[in-house]
Amino acid sequence: MANDKPAAGGAAPLPKNVCPACKTPNELNSLTCKKCGEIIKKSGKGSKAPQEYDATEGSFSPACIVIPAVLILGAVLFFLLAVGRGPKPGTCEYNQGQLGKALWRYNKAHPESRMTTLNQDELIRPSRGGKPQLKERLTCPVDPSARYEIDTDGVTVICTRCTKKR
Repeated sequence: MANDKPAAGGAAPLPKNVCPACKTPNELNSLTCKKCGEIIKKSGKGSKAPQEYDATEGSFSPACIVIPAVLILGAVLFFLLAVGRGPKPGTCEYNQGQLGKALWRYNKAHPESRMTTLNQDELIRPSRGGKPQLKERLTCPVDPSARYEIDTDGVTVICTRCTKKR
């Protein structure tokens, strides 16, 4: 108990924090051990050791799911509205697309006699499978006197009124 007595100068020795891992005495307000780096926790009544902040503890919030979900939903809606689903029914572009599909199906079913000039009557007639390639005769909604024709590439259907010349 020789260390419990005050020093000869009259001042009491400073209390020390002892590292729980290596038992090295450290300064009173030190948070980590100067020798091994272990965190020193004060214990006992009245100790006001600063609490260590743990960023992972209690950090979950509904916003962690709601905000990204709303952003993803917004991106999907923007994509669907921006890209759309092609030409709307009743437009000349839609009719050209329908005629192009019917022409492709007809030429696939009749490789020996490919259609070189657009004949809607032939596309409306039931084919070998019993179903017609085209349900009804299509006319240009802008100008009913305009005609649909096969372009020079032999695949694309154009309107003599609405298709821009190249």
